[in-house]
Amino acid sequence: MTTLTHLDWQPVILLKVVRLPFSDLGGLSLKCAYLAHDGGRLLYADWTLDAAERAEPLVFATGWTLTSMPMLPFLLQGDGAKRVPSGTWVLPYKDSLYTLYSTASTALARLLYQIDQRPTDPNTITSLIRLTESI
Repeated sequence: MTTLTHLDWQPVILLKVVRLPFSDLGGLSLKCAYLAHDGGRLLYADWTLDAAERAEPLVFATGWTLTSMPMLPFLLQGDGAKRVPSGTWVLPYKDSLYTLYSTASTALARLLYQIDQRPTDPNTITSLIRLTESI
């Protein structure tokens, strides 16, 4: 087992606007994780792993090669299959920021469900009016 505890692990929020095939917005993908740069590779460790547990069997390469760790926030862009997909924003972790995006994700999912199930319901129309007035 190769330990990776010596690396500078950054707590981050991985945020991606999900787009559906042949469609528009599908929602938000939101995840907390730890990222570190090691020899040109960007490594990923699950949010639940303690620092002492960050070792090769539990940590994986994201598929992104970078000369150095970019300053947060940054956007992962490029071609090829990656374990963290292109178009993902890497944001610095803050409880308040995570809560804000989590709440927004839940609200968007709820609104899309309402539109899908009850498009003419007065509550759906009221939600849409409130949304459009706030934008």
